[in-house]
Amino acid sequence: MKRRNTSLDRPYRLVDPFHIERDERTHEKFTFITNAIHTTKYNVLNFLPLCLLHQFRRSANVYFLVIAIIQSIKQLSPLTPITAIAPLVMVVSVGVLREALEDQKKRSSDGAINSRPVVVLRNFEIQQVVWEYIEVGDLVRIHEKEAIPADGVILSSSEENGSCLIDTSNLNGEANLKVRGSLGVTTKLVFDSTSRDKEKYYVTCEEPNQDLYRFAGNLSIESKTYSLNEKQFLPRGSTLMNTKWVMMLVVYTGHDTKVMKNARAAHHKFSHLEMRLNQILWLVFFIQVLLCAIAACVHYIHLDIKHLNYAGDEHSKLEILLLFLSFLVLMNTLIPISLVVTIEIIKTVHAKFITWDNRMRSSNGEGAIANTSSLTDELGQVQYLFTDKTGTLTQNQMVFRKCSIGGVVYISRQIQSVLGSTSGASLEFGGECLSNQLPTVSSFRQWLKNLDSLESRLALAMALCHTVVCEYDRTTGAMSYNSDSPDECALVRGAEEMGIKLFERCGHKLYIAITEDGRCGSQLKTVTSVLTFDILRVLHFSSDRKRMTIIVRDEKGTVKLYCKGADSVILDRCDKFLSNKEETMSHVTQFAEEGYRTLLFAERDLDEIYFTSWQDRYDVAELDLQSKEKTIQALVDEIEQQLTLIGASAIEDKLQVGVPETISELQKAGIKIWVLTGDKLETSLEIGKLCQVVTSKMQEIILRVATREIFIAQLECALQNSKESQAVIIDGNALTLALHPTCRQKFLKLALQSATVIVCRASPLQKALVVECVKAGVPDVTMAVGDGANDVSMIRAAHVGIGIVGQEGMQAIRSADYAVQQFSHLNRLLLYHGRLSYLRTSQCIDYFLYKNIVFTLPHFIYGVLSAFSAQTFFCDFYITAYNVAFTALPVTVRAILETDLPQAIACKYPELYRFGANDMFFSPRTMAKSSIFALYHAVIATFVPVLLAQHNNIGEGDSFWVASVASFFYVVPIVHSQIFFETLNWTWLSFLAYTLSLGAFLFSIAVYDQFTSDVHGTWRKVVGKEGFWLGFVLSLAACILPVIAYKCYEENFDSFHPVYILRRTRLRNKIADSSGVITTSSNPTLSTAIVPHLR
Repeated sequence: MKRRNTSLDRPYRLVDPFHIERDERTHEKFTFITNAIHTTKYNVLNFLPLCLLHQFRRSANVYFLVIAIIQSIKQLSPLTPITAIAPLVMVVSVGVLREALEDQKKRSSDGAINSRPVVVLRNFEIQQVVWEYIEVGDLVRIHEKEAIPADGVILSSSEENGSCLIDTSNLNGEANLKVRGSLGVTTKLVFDSTSRDKEKYYVTCEEPNQDLYRFAGNLSIESKTYSLNEKQFLPRGSTLMNTKWVMMLVVYTGHDTKVMKNARAAHHKFSHLEMRLNQILWLVFFIQVLLCAIAACVHYIHLDIKHLNYAGDEHSKLEILLLFLSFLVLMNTLIPISLVVTIEIIKTVHAKFITWDNRMRSSNGEGAIANTSSLTDELGQVQYLFTDKTGTLTQNQMVFRKCSIGGVVYISRQIQSVLGSTSGASLEFGGECLSNQLPTVSSFRQWLKNLDSLESRLALAMALCHTVVCEYDRTTGAMSYNSDSPDECALVRGAEEMGIKLFERCGHKLYIAITEDGRCGSQLKTVTSVLTFDILRVLHFSSDRKRMTIIVRDEKGTVKLYCKGADSVILDRCDKFLSNKEETMSHVTQFAEEGYRTLLFAERDLDEIYFTSWQDRYDVAELDLQSKEKTIQALVDEIEQQLTLIGASAIEDKLQVGVPETISELQKAGIKIWVLTGDKLETSLEIGKLCQVVTSKMQEIILRVATREIFIAQLECALQNSKESQAVIIDGNALTLALHPTCRQKFLKLALQSATVIVCRASPLQKALVVECVKAGVPDVTMAVGDGANDVSMIRAAHVGIGIVGQEGMQAIRSADYAVQQFSHLNRLLLYHGRLSYLRTSQCIDYFLYKNIVFTLPHFIYGVLSAFSAQTFFCDFYITAYNVAFTALPVTVRAILETDLPQAIACKYPELYRFGANDMFFSPRTMAKSSIFALYHAVIATFVPVLLAQHNNIGEGDSFWVASVASFFYVVPIVHSQIFFETLNWTWLSFLAYTLSLGAFLFSIAVYDQFTSDVHGTWRKVVGKEGFWLGFVLSLAACILPVIAYKCYEENFDSFHPVYILRRTRLRNKIADSSGVITTSSNPTLSTAIVPHLR
């Protein structure tokens, strides 16, 4: 049921926990949807019509439905309707059955969720209901480790300050616990019926939306209004942790909850091979129509020459149309109806191979994830790979390494131990560093007695400006830091190393300890003093803001603002510099060139009167739900000005294991790598060099923003001096100009000519725009790889999206088509699974079209002999069973198990991947070869039986059916022999498939001969004649010997295809090994000889 709101002009809803029938404040009545969820696509009444409609969205199914209708008209069809209806029913039934099973699975899951019990306070009575009967305005009590049943606002909890911890891993995959807390005015509210006489309260909040990280509303109580935000919001699907109970007011239910708003149906992507197959099927249909038109016209001319009475002018047009439709029915098997189902089956198995691959598992045993099976062949054609940096190329395990303050660089003690540096205490602090030795941050402790020193200010900024929560193990008492951002935890640990330790965050207070080294070299720290800071306001980090601010009041009553962020946004807001600006920025550039992530820290002393005024304006803005965002943004920009630069930090995020090697292999495979990151240019470039995206042989073209005219001039100059071995590095501001319509084509031309592109300071939207720009500019397959929520838009924009399992949640993985545990697994995913899937699917399509041409053309060829009388050449049973029973199994097994090279050899030469990317497995050349063989085989399989039937006394009056049965007996073994000699990877399943297929053919043809009137006894006549077997052997030889000859030529003399070169080389090595001769497998010239054929 859809929610109704009589106040359609208001973008918010009113939630009253006391359920009055008519709201006394607005005189309006609200009706909201129930809390029941339904993720099924169908119900009992609409299942069949909607499911059939879904199946007939495929043009192939519509085509065969039309054929079945035409075939049902006796005057038009030479065949019985069963030959078209039976295969169509089978194909559609498979699709309907799959839909039914998937829907039933969802229905069972929905029922289990909707029937969970929960305790609510409704109309001042405590009741136990199930989830689906929860209503907006209910007060719900949730206990520890229970799931939150609906979206709500926390009012109180078992904690005195009204706080709680929730686990949101089911929503976004983030494993760290989130802190939520009630407003101070509601912490004393109780969950019982005694609250009847107390002051009533209500909530006004924004309309339901899909933003998991934002909530805006107001709480009105005791004639006052208080602002609500995401810190008071409990989303459905999260779990209460480390808190005995919470009391929650339900604000959104059912499909209005944020988790359901984010539960969108997956957008179906079509692979390039699938789109090419559709084009080929249209071509086949055109050829079919052309052949039918020729047959109808020739037959009509033949009748006209004979001067038959019914061929008069008045019937000419109708006669041609009827003949055309009759031949359309006869030739309908040119388009294979079972091809689509077969491809779905083999792609499903290919996807299972990916998830079962033990070489793509992490140390904890988790493997790859296939969210779709429709793009397995697309993995074999990727030519552009767009990748995020943090968490994708790197480990996303941040470690504080260095900082800059007062013109001096300090290093962490861990780096000192690695470098073998002397202790910072032995150096002159604040002066020039001797040689390569740098002071350590632990030296800060001697300055912490004076919190006004430069060193203390940076340490305080790092210890205070964050959203880190301290968690204590209940058993051991050990403390750990928890935050949405690994950077923040690294900075807090860095502050701890400096001597300022965060040990508690409770409500709106931060507690930090000043420590000093223990005696006698002990690692235990001695606490010298404890400081308490009141948190007055937190302005959170976002990808758009690129900064985070906290406003605190210290024990002396001084109001202080601390801000950290990217240098591109912090510098513009600073008008004072405790550290020399030029020296600090020089150090920041140095840090970035070493591959570190950099942040600037700044502070501002706030006048109490000004801050109180600003705070009042901010509170008022928070209560204005309609223009809240715009007003708050202006207030934030106002207070984050007149900052004083303190210093800079450097955080290390190491590359994942195997990243440089993986990128090198992918580049050899012809895949161009683009890195899209939010880091600054120098950091991105250095990481690009470390992971081999940018090599020493590449010319670096750096594009920075100035004006549009200057930027266009830079592009034109770069295009004039463009080289294939060049790397383009562009920052986010310049990218805004590059994607503008006036510059887009020039930038795209430059980027496509380059070996690699690195985009720095890119927002999530810009990442997606870059991918879409390349998709629009080239016909090649694109792939986007990322690990975080900011990569989702890029992943969805690419032809294939890959999620990396990391520490930034599951949103990227859930949005991706496939997910791997680490970046290095892309090597196997693309170069092995992707290449083989494309090869197997291509061969399946190629063989399907071949065998259907061989089977269908005899109708046309026999038409030449019968003046195109529209007489079917094969009986109904043969037509029905050919694709479904007699030829389906071998091609399916081959498409699942085929390999053209041993795995070790194929993985050794990544250049082999280029054949798939360049469509060389499924090209006009391969299609022409198969079509020529198919035409040749069809002619042999038709003319030989017809000639034998007419001239060798195999039959007289029934010679037509003799020729028909003999021809069909020739066709099936011929097409089996074709795939037999094409198969390279023979297993027991392959032999079983051939045995079952040919066994079913021989058994069926013999049984059918006994019980049908059309061909009754014909089979016994055919096999009893000598001429039949001689003709069969000669026909089979005539068909297969050219195939064998062509294969022998490819295997022994083809100097173009690298697979044949590798197989020949491998065979020679085996012979050499057996004769004791040294092999050439380790010969470096072997690769040199093969690679040119792959480029």
